[in-house]
Amino acid sequence: MIDVTEGQAIEQVTAAAERLCAQEGMSAARARQIRWFVKELRLALAHPGFRPAEPVVTAADFFQPQAVSSYLELGQRGELRTRASRVPGALSSPASMRVREDCLKLISRELTLPLVLGERAPQPEVHETVDAPTRSQLRSYLLDRAENPPVLAAHVRLLAIIGVVLDTGARVGELCAMAVDDVELQVREPSVTVVRMPQARRIAEPVTERITLARGTAAALRNWLQRRQELIDEFELGVKSLWVSVAGNHAGLLAQDGHAIRRPPGMPLRPRGLQRAYTRAVVELNTELAGSPGWQPLPYRLELLRRAIEVPEDHKLGAVDGGAC
Repeated sequence: MIDVTEGQAIEQVTAAAERLCAQEGMSAARARQIRWFVKELRLALAHPGFRPAEPVVTAADFFQPQAVSSYLELGQRGELRTRASRVPGALSSPASMRVREDCLKLISRELTLPLVLGERAPQPEVHETVDAPTRSQLRSYLLDRAENPPVLAAHVRLLAIIGVVLDTGARVGELCAMAVDDVELQVREPSVTVVRMPQARRIAEPVTERITLARGTAAALRNWLQRRQELIDEFELGVKSLWVSVAGNHAGLLAQDGHAIRRPPGMPLRPRGLQRAYTRAVVELNTELAGSPGWQPLPYRLELLRRAIEVPEDHKLGAVDGGAC
């Protein structure tokens, strides 16, 4: 195995990544991917299976063909994961491989370094979205549970999220940007404000819309806001985010004694956390409702629900002045 001196290479790649993330028009999703790539690079450089042709001292050494190939092979085999996969030995998905390739291209271009990649990773398999009968069933289920909400706070939150997505088609990042003040329930026509963010690398101004809510969604939100307030009050948190955690989790920081700092429930959810929370709750809900008349299991990815939604024009109350305030 060749010795790897990673300091200068990491510094150069990290600096290039931060310049990219700071560029106007760079989406938050792409910025997260670039920073994820930098973390993987650190893991790759320290991995015993990383086998470049020459020692990696600078970023240019990392972008040599054999080093790039070795990094991608480690990534594909799942050996750079920081979290254990639910399926032992599972390979990295085509979507993750394409993200790695995209980040390699972006950073090599930023550093003006040549890059040689092999055959492009295949397009991710396209899954069917939630069909119309299932969406109708979900709306009926939300109404049925209006007066009898689930016991678990995670399920209460899940039903509210499903309702908001059904009514607005909001993406995960747009959901996370919502605040309690964006929800108006004490009126004849309950509504929610959604800030539509430009996707990928498109350069456009955010558009703020106010959208009417179905009765089942409004009921699910009322139940969630009550549970949410209990969480906030218990820990005396001044959190404005609409979607918050229902259980404590580690913040990734270490206290002086070396132990991980645990964050209390009631903290704002970020996109990745919201997606994971959705998936966990959906698994439980699908199990709970398995065998119920007509029940079709919900997809484990929120995007598959969102992608099926088209908001009717008569449900939009118009753009809200002030943009993405």
